Amino acid sequence: MLNTGAFMTFVPSRRANPDAFGPLDEYDERVHSHRLRDDEHQRTIVQSLQDLHDMLADYRAPKVVHPSIQSLKPQSQSFLQSLFHRNPPRRQTQIPSNLPKGLYMYGDVGSGKTMLMDMFYDTLPHNISSKTRVHFHNFMQDVHRRLHAMKMEHGTDLDAVSYVAADLAEKGSVLCFDEFQCTDVADAMILRSLLEALMSHGVVLVTTSNRHPDDLYKNGIQRASFIPCINLLKTRLRILNLDSTTDYRKIPRPPSGVYHHPLDKAATSHAQRWFKFLGDIEKDPPHKATHQVWGRDIEVPKASGKAAMFTFRELIGRATGAADYLELMRSYDAFIITDVPGMTYRERDWARRFITFIDAVYESRAKIVLTTAVPLFQLFMSPEEIDEALHHGRSQGSVKHAEEHEGVDDVMRQMMDDLGLNMKMLKNSSLFSGDEERFAFSRALSRLSEMGSQEWVERGLGMEHRGGLNEKEGWQRVRSRWREDSLSILLQPRGQGSHKVSFSDSSSKRDSSRPSTTNSRPSSPRLLSPRRDRLLSPRRDKDKDRPRSQQLWPDNRAWQRVNRQSEALWQESPSVLSPSSPQPRPFLIYHDSFLNLLGPSPTLSLLISDPRAPYFHEAGVFHPATNTLFITSNRIPDTSPDAVTTSNKTIVITKVEFFSPTDFTRDKVRCPERNYMANGGTNFRDGLILCAQGSLREPSGLIYMEAKRPHKTTTLLNNYHGRPFNSPNDVVVHSDGSVWFTDPIYGYEQGFRPKPQLPQHVYRFDPSTGDIRVVADGFGRPNGICFAPDEETCYITDTDFIHGDGTKVHSRPATVYAYSVYWTNDQPYLTNRRVFAYADTGAPDGIKCDVYGNVYAGCGDGINVWNSGGMLVGKILIEGGCANFCFGRNGEMWCFGEHKLWRVKLGDETRGALLGV
Repeated sequence: MLNTGAFMTFVPSRRANPDAFGPLDEYDERVHSHRLRDDEHQRTIVQSLQDLHDMLADYRAPKVVHPSIQSLKPQSQSFLQSLFHRNPPRRQTQIPSNLPKGLYMYGDVGSGKTMLMDMFYDTLPHNISSKTRVHFHNFMQDVHRRLHAMKMEHGTDLDAVSYVAADLAEKGSVLCFDEFQCTDVADAMILRSLLEALMSHGVVLVTTSNRHPDDLYKNGIQRASFIPCINLLKTRLRILNLDSTTDYRKIPRPPSGVYHHPLDKAATSHAQRWFKFLGDIEKDPPHKATHQVWGRDIEVPKASGKAAMFTFRELIGRATGAADYLELMRSYDAFIITDVPGMTYRERDWARRFITFIDAVYESRAKIVLTTAVPLFQLFMSPEEIDEALHHGRSQGSVKHAEEHEGVDDVMRQMMDDLGLNMKMLKNSSLFSGDEERFAFSRALSRLSEMGSQEWVERGLGMEHRGGLNEKEGWQRVRSRWREDSLSILLQPRGQGSHKVSFSDSSSKRDSSRPSTTNSRPSSPRLLSPRRDRLLSPRRDKDKDRPRSQQLWPDNRAWQRVNRQSEALWQESPSVLSPSSPQPRPFLIYHDSFLNLLGPSPTLSLLISDPRAPYFHEAGVFHPATNTLFITSNRIPDTSPDAVTTSNKTIVITKVEFFSPTDFTRDKVRCPERNYMANGGTNFRDGLILCAQGSLREPSGLIYMEAKRPHKTTTLLNNYHGRPFNSPNDVVVHSDGSVWFTDPIYGYEQGFRPKPQLPQHVYRFDPSTGDIRVVADGFGRPNGICFAPDEETCYITDTDFIHGDGTKVHSRPATVYAYSVYWTNDQPYLTNRRVFAYADTGAPDGIKCDVYGNVYAGCGDGINVWNSGGMLVGKILIEGGCANFCFGRNGEMWCFGEHKLWRVKLGDETRGALLGV
């Protein structure tokens, strides 16, 4: 029901002072006259318009200065400069420091975009003497017309965008777009430089759209070139979601993200809005609170419910430490920190404390809201320090144009690319002292980025679209137990073992829900709870003669609690052990023997998420000597001339060098001379063998690549007695030195290999003699291959379920076949083919064995695990499935989910059979 009493103080006579009448007054007037119904979510958005209106009332745009035609032409280079600087540096555009942050409002049809823009544009203060409102499509047509005229008059070798931007800036210091979108490659290529040039002339941008910036120009040609424009929008404009979402209390979620910069007038309302939403203003009005730790008082200036609000100086500016932050984590679920400054080397103490606080918030899975003076990626390094680090990195040779930045999301990575910045250079910068501080910067950025995601923010808040109050209560039960374990060890010095809890013989009393330990399969899987003491019980006498992979745990085994580095991604469902739970946790138990493999503290964590391309697809070769993981991508668009022979696609080899489980560098392997379209791989001698799928011009086969730079490659095999292979897919090396590989026709189906001239075989190649022979046939699409630890069994997957053109037919094989390996005349051959297992979700792609003979395969729902008898004992559920994976050291496993690289930690003694480490 409309509540008009709240607007009795409305005074229409305020129109006498036009500058004092803003969007919020217009909204109140429409509500008062019953043209609109008062809506809290819409009012919050209008308040954001009002904040910008108030800032514009004090804003004076700089005079537009047209660049000269000569200044827009590229600088001539000497011969030596052309040798060492192939591309001239990008023209730096300076955006005025006093430019108010614009708005980007997005929402579905009917969300009120046009009405909101009307209210903002019609009430602009009078000091804004020039303003423009235009449909974005018409605007871009005008821009292209102007660019064409410039090039016809002055030639194409000219930065015409800067000149056109100056013309447009003269038309209005506030530019309002209706229906911002990008569907044309011509628009995509110039938008970033155009918008940045407009801002450099002091133009404030306000726009509406149907899409979030991240969804603009999706799947467009050369979209990677458009990412900087998306980053510019997200950095320079305030992103507002017009589609109302409410929690179980019917309170709408604030429309903006949790981070706001700069510290303008909108920053105050941003913080207050989130405090109201995350707190409980009605039942627990804002108040001061005091907590004690070790006899000292910790003052909380403003608290409500489970939310606490501080200024940066109140929290970090005084002598606080980890113990204080942990006490706050036990008392609150959300923290609003305002007035966060940029921290240079002069404020290193503040930076260290703030990073410690960020770690505590992240480890406790709490929420964090920030208002900052600078963008997140400048929190710990000023632009001057970035320049210094960049210069130092170049002098040390650690800066490369396209080097990746591990631990930072795509937005921050692209921002850093614009600065020529990379994480390896930062870690080696003289600005940091000690390994911990060198890695703290990237870790803090990574964690802040993750905590700013919608998934993190809305988790456990009881949002209606996530399940309401039931979701909130379920998450709180899980989090309270998880927090009880994890926070108790955060004060532990680095390098010490985790706290342990022992179970006595009395713990052998079993939960009635546990399945029998006989070989019969339970009727349904069970879900592994974060609090594993309900599930794990000591081994009983009748288990002592069972194979190691099927034994339960021995008496009085000490169970580790959750490790401080784990970052386990437990889902937010209630901790009830039920197969019908709507959000299953990552470990499904079909048989108790799987518990032995999981170990006491199994975790699943996301190491890298890269939306730009599917970099994590196949191979998965861990090289222990260099602590390096090699991964091949799925096919990625390639516009180079040579890519015509691979259907305009390429495959990138990524290497991840680990310093610890969560500290690593990521880089691309640049194979010399050619694109091998690499796929599967395995360890071989001091390097690795990769399956080269070839192209329409290059033959397919096997290549050897050195594990160390410069990663020289050697062709080992590229034909079967003169006939070309199809497109080798996966490979394994036998202990006798022979190389076994599968050869499906996926390359032909995907358009980068000629018509097949051989059946889809499995081959054995002996590099010492050059002997090559067929060892198995009769497959739909032979794919993964591995040997059991004793090499008496060979496992081969058939992924005929999905063909290279993407078609899926459920009646085709998605099967793991087992073969017996027999020897005659000192030569092995495969016999006794039998069905070992059938994947119930997707198709089994990559396949590996552990040292106990259990078989692991990447399937449509993650990693499926069978014992040596073919019984499914468990699953590791991975969002989006897993094409392939790789064992590391001491129970570590990396799983490849196309755009995501996951880390699984199993029991220390669960090791891959290939390396046995």
